[in-house]
Amino acid sequence: MGILNIRRDGVDSPAMTLPEAPENLRPTQEEVEVHRDVSSGVVRLRTTEWRAPHVDPNSTPIVALPGVLAPRLSYRALARCLSSEFRVIAVDFPGFGESEKPSLQRYNYGVDAFADAIADLFAGLNIAQAHLLGHGVGGAVALKLAAGHPEFVKRLALIAPLAPPASNPLNFRHLLAPVLGGLLLRQLIGKSWFFRLYRERINPEISSELLDEYYEALSPPASRGALLATLRASQDTRSLIADSRRIRAPTLLLWGRDDRLFPVEQGRYLAREMPHTGLELFSSSHAPHEQCPEEAARVLAAFFDGRRAGSRS
Repeated sequence: MGILNIRRDGVDSPAMTLPEAPENLRPTQEEVEVHRDVSSGVVRLRTTEWRAPHVDPNSTPIVALPGVLAPRLSYRALARCLSSEFRVIAVDFPGFGESEKPSLQRYNYGVDAFADAIADLFAGLNIAQAHLLGHGVGGAVALKLAAGHPEFVKRLALIAPLAPPASNPLNFRHLLAPVLGGLLLRQLIGKSWFFRLYRERINPEISSELLDEYYEALSPPASRGALLATLRASQDTRSLIADSRRIRAPTLLLWGRDDRLFPVEQGRYLAREMPHTGLELFSSSHAPHEQCPEEAARVLAAFFDGRRAGSRS
């Protein structure tokens, strides 16, 4: 499979070697990876789009929202499995990855502000409607956007989203302290701690090369400040249940049976609260799109294509 990476500045970047994908999800031509900066209201967001050349560039895209400990490129393996059938556009939230990092005085970090930024992004990308995919905090943002702007969302898929009864799931009690938290997060938390945390709570199988990439994305002081502000703003998740009951788009929850961050019982609880919702379980931890991208792509392709709605398990 040929892969052409096209950067916004026109310079090609190296392609990542992927595991073999199922025939129906394996691109047969060159796959295009395009990086763009897009104005979204008051902030600039960095996006990456994947699609095979035969996929209509004006077709309904999948807009993918990451968690806060991983950049948009954490969707790369999944997106390349889906790109033979869909456009996939992944986004870095304000303050994270390669998006603009406004100061805490200028920007109110959290799920509500991120949902507004993604709503504005639709206009910046000239998208009338999209399938929405979110993981962790990104799942909470996708849920909030689908509840507040149902006209934007055709189908909604949430990978272990932040939602009740979750509270401080990473046990960052010290980080949430007003003064000590900022000191710890900005100065004392290093690469070995981040690697251990990610492997213990999110994806035990992730490579050191990818973790290096994720860690570098969170290394700038402005990104660490954005992470701290987002974690503090995400402690009270009660409003998300009320939002979930307002969603009318067909919805699929994806959950790892071995999720150590948000146990699968939380997924079953959320599925009962949400109308038009199915629950699909994977033999994975908190990030099935990273651990088993081909399997997750098969499920998501069928769901976004309207061939299935998931099953409660």
